[in-house]
Amino acid sequence: MILVMGPVDELVTAFFLAHLTATRREYVFVDERHLGTQVHLELDWRPGPPGAGKLTGAVRFPTWSVPLEQVSGIFSRLGTGGIEPPQTPGSLAQRAHAAALLDLFQGPVANRATAMLSNGSKPCQYAAILAAGLRVPDTLAGGAPWHWERFARGLEGDPVIKSVSDERSLVKQVSWEEARAAMRPGHPLPPHQFQQRIPGTNVRAHVVGAREVLACRAESLALDYRHPDMTGHTVRLRAMELPAPVADACRQLSRALGLELTGIDLIEPPGGSNSPADWVCLEVNTCPGFMWFEQHSGLPIARALADHLHPPLSSSC
Repeated sequence: MILVMGPVDELVTAFFLAHLTATRREYVFVDERHLGTQVHLELDWRPGPPGAGKLTGAVRFPTWSVPLEQVSGIFSRLGTGGIEPPQTPGSLAQRAHAAALLDLFQGPVANRATAMLSNGSKPCQYAAILAAGLRVPDTLAGGAPWHWERFARGLEGDPVIKSVSDERSLVKQVSWEEARAAMRPGHPLPPHQFQQRIPGTNVRAHVVGAREVLACRAESLALDYRHPDMTGHTVRLRAMELPAPVADACRQLSRALGLELTGIDLIEPPGGSNSPADWVCLEVNTCPGFMWFEQHSGLPIARALADHLHPPLSSSC
């Protein structure tokens, strides 16, 4: 069965639970608000040679429990939804147990807490992106005005500005003159990420299990297609098939980052290309909100994720 952990009213969590219910998948759900009160994780780790340790234990509810041996895979949305879980010693200990479970569980986990750390600093992902054969935009991370001015003046057109961390932000295009006007003497800009604006079409590729690649084009005139309404634009998501070498690069990137579910933001070059070296990767989302993409493009992302976490039994004649 699949173990799902997260806030029951968080949109992606609720969407995946609805899919599991509608497709009659066997699952158990843990609302993180109940960790330490109605739900307890009991873990026993038996060390061994590298790769040979063994995790046992159970997910315990007030009147029943599920042994970890019955769990085939884990989907975690812990820490999403903006909830404030209890800060009691029992709750804090159980959240620590949950983090340990994600990292020590020997089946597929989407995603392990340690693997998700790469999104804490987007420039740190660029080494893995480049190693996978994809391009990255010319980028400056920092807030020193003299560096920012030199970087901005060296580009063709104004750069875009976005969050340098995993905090979601509205991508904007900002000229050096606008940035200078917003600065106050003695108060440099806080750390930002400034990037060359790349011509082409936005593509989101969801990679499941570092194998299945489900991609869609975002047809929109908005700079940030995730928020088209904020600029008076519209967006249409259309399912597409990536060129095989580009899809392979996305698989390689997911494996390198240790992720079972990734949302990779790409720019398809004008006119298209089969070479990954012509495609620009903007970032890798380690906790992708795939619900919106599935609802608007028809891509079966929830199905692919469920199949990965609990492979269906193959039929035999």
